[in-house]
Amino acid sequence: MKRYLLPQIQRDLEKKMVFLSGPRQVGKSTLARSLLIGDSGYMNWDTSEGRDTILSRNFEATPLLVFDELHKYRTWRNYLKGIYDSPARKAKILVTGSARLDLFRRGGDSLQGRYHLLTLFPLSFAELGMTSAKDLDQLLTLGGFPEPFLCGSAEEARRWSREYRTRVLRDEVTSIEQIVDLGNLELLMQRLPALVGSPLSLNAIREDIQVSHGSIRRWMDALERLYFIVRLSPFGSTKIKAV
Repeated sequence: MKRYLLPQIQRDLEKKMVFLSGPRQVGKSTLARSLLIGDSGYMNWDTSEGRDTILSRNFEATPLLVFDELHKYRTWRNYLKGIYDSPARKAKILVTGSARLDLFRRGGDSLQGRYHLLTLFPLSFAELGMTSAKDLDQLLTLGGFPEPFLCGSAEEARRWSREYRTRVLRDEVTSIEQIVDLGNLELLMQRLPALVGSPLSLNAIREDIQVSHGSIRRWMDALERLYFIVRLSPFGSTKIKAV
Protein backbone atom coordinates (compact mmCIF):
# COMPACT_ATOMS: atom_id res chain seq x y z
CA MET A 1 0.00 0.00 0.00
CA LYS A 2 1.49 3.33 -1.09
CA ARG A 3 1.24 5.82 1.78
CA TYR A 4 0.49 9.50 1.20
CA LEU A 5 3.81 10.73 2.63
CA LEU A 6 6.00 8.67 0.28
CA PRO A 7 6.46 11.36 -2.42
CA GLN A 8 7.21 14.03 0.21
CA ILE A 9 9.79 11.82 1.92
CA GLN A 10 11.50 11.15 -1.40
CA ARG A 11 11.66 14.88 -2.17
CA ASP A 12 12.92 15.86 1.27
CA LEU A 13 15.63 13.19 1.30
CA GLU A 14 17.25 14.96 -1.63
CA LYS A 15 17.91 17.97 0.62
CA LYS A 16 18.25 16.88 4.25
CA MET A 17 17.72 14.04 6.70
CA VAL A 18 14.09 13.07 7.24
CA PHE A 19 12.62 12.32 10.66
CA LEU A 20 9.41 10.34 10.34
CA SER A 21 7.34 10.42 13.52
CA GLY A 22 3.79 9.47 14.41
CA PRO A 23 1.71 7.11 16.54
CA ARG A 24 2.89 3.63 17.37
CA GLN A 25 2.12 1.00 14.71
CA VAL A 26 0.92 3.53 12.15
CA GLY A 27 3.25 2.11 9.49
CA LYS A 28 6.41 4.21 9.79
CA SER A 29 8.87 1.31 9.64
CA THR A 30 7.02 -0.35 6.76
CA LEU A 31 7.03 2.90 4.81
CA ALA A 32 10.73 3.45 5.46
CA ARG A 33 11.67 -0.06 4.38
CA SER A 34 9.72 0.34 1.14
CA LEU A 35 12.34 2.90 0.09
CA LEU A 36 15.18 0.41 0.43
CA ILE A 37 16.52 -2.18 -1.97
CA GLY A 38 15.94 -5.32 0.07
CA ASP A 39 16.99 -4.76 3.70
CA SER A 40 20.31 -3.14 2.88
CA GLY A 41 20.75 -0.04 5.02
CA TYR A 42 18.01 -0.84 7.56
CA MET A 43 19.05 -0.75 11.22
CA ASN A 44 16.71 -1.21 14.19
CA TRP A 45 18.01 -0.21 17.61
CA ASP A 46 15.70 -2.79 19.21
CA THR A 47 17.67 -5.69 17.70
CA SER A 48 21.17 -6.75 18.77
CA GLU A 49 22.30 -6.86 15.15
CA GLY A 50 20.97 -3.36 14.52
CA ARG A 51 22.63 -1.95 17.65
CA ASP A 52 25.96 -3.53 16.72
CA THR A 53 25.85 -1.99 13.24
CA ILE A 54 24.83 1.41 14.57
CA LEU A 55 27.52 1.54 17.25
CA SER A 56 30.26 0.21 14.97
CA ARG A 57 29.15 2.48 12.11
CA ASN A 58 29.90 -0.40 9.78
CA PHE A 59 27.26 0.59 7.25
CA GLU A 60 26.57 -1.17 3.99
CA ALA A 61 27.25 0.69 0.74
CA THR A 62 23.69 1.80 0.04
CA PRO A 63 22.04 5.02 -1.16
CA LEU A 64 19.80 5.21 1.94
CA LEU A 65 20.36 4.54 5.63
CA VAL A 66 17.27 3.91 7.77
CA PHE A 67 17.61 4.19 11.55
CA ASP A 68 14.58 2.75 13.33
CA GLU A 69 13.94 3.46 17.05
CA LEU A 70 17.27 5.29 17.26
CA HIS A 71 15.81 7.74 19.80
CA LYS A 72 16.28 4.98 22.42
CA TYR A 73 20.03 5.54 22.11
CA ARG A 74 20.89 8.19 24.71
CA THR A 75 23.19 10.26 22.48
CA TRP A 76 21.29 9.71 19.22
CA ARG A 77 21.22 13.36 18.20
CA ASN A 78 24.98 13.84 18.45
CA TYR A 79 25.43 10.46 16.77
CA LEU A 80 23.36 11.56 13.76
CA LYS A 81 25.05 14.96 13.65
CA GLY A 82 28.43 13.28 13.34
CA ILE A 83 27.29 10.99 10.52
CA TYR A 84 25.41 13.70 8.62
CA ASP A 85 28.29 16.20 8.81
CA SER A 86 30.93 13.66 7.81
CA PRO A 87 32.61 14.49 4.47
CA ALA A 88 32.66 10.77 3.71
CA ARG A 89 28.86 10.42 3.90
CA LYS A 90 27.16 9.62 0.61
CA ALA A 91 23.92 7.99 1.71
CA LYS A 92 20.67 9.77 2.49
CA ILE A 93 19.38 9.36 6.06
CA LEU A 94 15.87 8.51 7.23
CA VAL A 95 15.08 8.22 10.96
CA THR A 96 11.84 6.69 12.18
CA GLY A 97 10.40 6.32 15.64
CA SER A 98 7.63 7.17 18.05
CA ALA A 99 6.25 10.62 18.78
CA ARG A 100 9.27 11.25 20.96
CA LEU A 101 11.11 12.44 17.85
CA ASP A 102 8.75 15.41 17.91
CA LEU A 103 9.30 16.02 21.62
CA PHE A 104 13.04 16.49 21.15
CA ARG A 105 12.34 19.22 18.63
CA ARG A 106 10.78 21.39 21.32
CA GLY A 107 13.95 21.65 23.40
CA GLY A 108 17.56 22.29 22.48
CA ASP A 109 18.25 20.71 19.12
CA SER A 110 21.83 20.05 17.99
CA LEU A 111 20.43 18.93 14.61
CA GLN A 112 18.72 22.23 13.82
CA GLY A 113 18.63 22.87 10.08
CA ARG A 114 19.73 19.36 9.17
CA TYR A 115 16.39 17.57 8.91
CA HIS A 116 12.75 17.76 7.88
CA LEU A 117 10.21 16.41 10.36
CA LEU A 118 7.21 14.60 8.90
CA THR A 119 4.31 12.97 10.72
CA LEU A 120 2.56 9.85 9.46
CA PHE A 121 -1.09 9.56 10.47
CA PRO A 122 -3.43 6.54 10.19
CA LEU A 123 -5.13 5.58 6.93
CA SER A 124 -7.77 8.07 5.84
CA PHE A 125 -10.92 7.92 3.74
CA ALA A 126 -9.18 9.70 0.85
CA GLU A 127 -5.94 7.71 1.07
CA LEU A 128 -7.88 4.45 0.84
CA GLY A 129 -9.79 5.70 -2.21
CA MET A 130 -13.12 5.25 -0.46
CA THR A 131 -16.26 6.74 -1.97
CA SER A 132 -19.36 5.42 -0.21
CA ALA A 133 -21.09 5.64 3.15
CA LYS A 134 -20.47 1.91 3.57
CA ASP A 135 -16.74 2.50 3.12
CA LEU A 136 -16.82 5.23 5.76
CA ASP A 137 -18.67 2.97 8.18
CA GLN A 138 -16.01 0.29 7.67
CA LEU A 139 -13.22 2.77 8.37
CA LEU A 140 -14.92 4.07 11.52
CA THR A 141 -15.50 0.51 12.74
CA LEU A 142 -12.02 -0.85 12.09
CA GLY A 143 -10.00 2.33 12.55
CA GLY A 144 -7.24 3.67 10.34
CA PHE A 145 -4.27 1.79 11.74
CA PRO A 146 -3.07 -0.68 9.10
CA GLU A 147 -3.12 -3.88 11.17
CA PRO A 148 -6.76 -3.83 12.37
CA PHE A 149 -8.05 -2.26 9.15
CA LEU A 150 -6.44 -4.84 6.88
CA CYS A 151 -7.59 -7.63 9.18
CA GLY A 152 -11.19 -6.65 8.39
CA SER A 153 -12.67 -7.98 11.64
CA ALA A 154 -14.49 -5.67 14.07
CA GLU A 155 -13.82 -8.09 16.92
CA GLU A 156 -10.09 -8.21 16.18
CA ALA A 157 -10.05 -4.42 15.83
CA ARG A 158 -11.48 -4.03 19.35
CA ARG A 159 -8.94 -6.48 20.69
CA TRP A 160 -6.11 -4.63 18.94
CA SER A 161 -7.37 -1.34 20.38
CA ARG A 162 -7.26 -2.67 23.94
CA GLU A 163 -3.74 -4.00 23.47
CA TYR A 164 -2.64 -0.75 21.82
CA ARG A 165 -3.91 1.30 24.77
CA THR A 166 -1.92 -0.88 27.15
CA ARG A 167 1.28 -0.52 25.10
CA VAL A 168 0.95 3.27 24.95
CA LEU A 169 0.27 3.42 28.68
CA ARG A 170 3.14 1.15 29.76
CA ASP A 171 5.80 2.01 27.16
CA GLU A 172 5.18 5.55 25.92
CA VAL A 173 3.38 7.72 28.47
CA THR A 174 5.59 6.68 31.36
CA SER A 175 8.68 7.55 29.31
CA ILE A 176 7.74 11.24 29.11
CA GLU A 177 5.83 11.76 32.37
CA GLN A 178 6.42 10.52 35.90
CA ILE A 179 2.99 9.06 36.58
CA VAL A 180 2.23 6.92 39.60
CA ASP A 181 -1.55 6.62 39.21
CA LEU A 182 -1.56 4.45 36.08
CA GLY A 183 -4.94 2.99 36.99
CA ASN A 184 -6.76 6.32 36.72
CA LEU A 185 -4.76 7.25 33.64
CA GLU A 186 -6.04 4.08 31.99
CA LEU A 187 -9.59 5.07 33.00
CA LEU A 188 -9.04 8.40 31.25
CA MET A 189 -7.81 6.64 28.12
CA GLN A 190 -10.90 4.42 28.15
CA ARG A 191 -13.17 7.43 28.64
CA LEU A 192 -11.81 9.59 25.81
CA PRO A 193 -13.21 7.71 22.76
CA ALA A 194 -16.75 8.53 23.89
CA LEU A 195 -15.86 12.25 23.82
CA VAL A 196 -14.71 12.38 20.19
CA GLY A 197 -16.32 15.35 18.44
CA SER A 198 -17.68 16.83 21.69
CA PRO A 199 -16.66 20.02 23.52
CA LEU A 200 -13.87 19.15 25.93
CA SER A 201 -14.28 19.92 29.63
CA LEU A 202 -11.31 18.91 31.75
CA ASN A 203 -13.31 19.75 34.87
CA ALA A 204 -16.06 17.28 33.90
CA ILE A 205 -13.45 14.57 33.27
CA ARG A 206 -11.78 15.38 36.59
CA GLU A 207 -15.05 14.94 38.46
CA ASP A 208 -15.77 11.72 36.61
CA ILE A 209 -12.39 10.13 37.39
CA GLN A 210 -11.94 11.82 40.78
CA VAL A 211 -8.43 13.21 40.33
CA SER A 212 -7.00 16.72 40.43
CA HIS A 213 -7.36 19.19 37.58
CA GLY A 214 -3.56 19.42 37.34
CA SER A 215 -3.26 15.66 36.86
CA ILE A 216 -5.89 15.60 34.10
CA ARG A 217 -4.18 18.48 32.32
CA ARG A 218 -0.74 16.80 32.45
CA TRP A 219 -2.12 13.47 31.31
CA MET A 220 -4.00 15.03 28.41
CA ASP A 221 -0.88 16.93 27.34
CA ALA A 222 1.16 13.70 27.43
CA LEU A 223 -1.43 11.79 25.39
CA GLU A 224 -1.56 14.57 22.82
CA ARG A 225 2.22 14.65 22.49
CA LEU A 226 2.11 10.91 21.75
CA TYR A 227 -0.68 11.26 19.14
CA PHE A 228 -3.10 9.23 21.26
CA ILE A 229 -5.49 12.19 21.02
CA VAL A 230 -5.75 15.30 18.84
CA ARG A 231 -7.36 18.40 20.30
CA LEU A 232 -8.95 20.97 17.99
CA SER A 233 -9.06 24.54 19.25
CA PRO A 234 -12.22 26.55 18.44
CA PHE A 235 -12.30 29.09 15.63
CA GLY A 236 -15.30 30.88 17.07
CA SER A 237 -16.50 31.46 20.61
CA THR A 238 -13.81 31.44 23.29
CA LYS A 239 -16.31 29.77 25.61
CA ILE A 240 -15.41 26.48 23.93
CA LYS A 241 -11.87 25.51 24.91
CA ALA A 242 -11.33 22.49 22.63
CA VAL A 243 -12.97 19.53 20.91
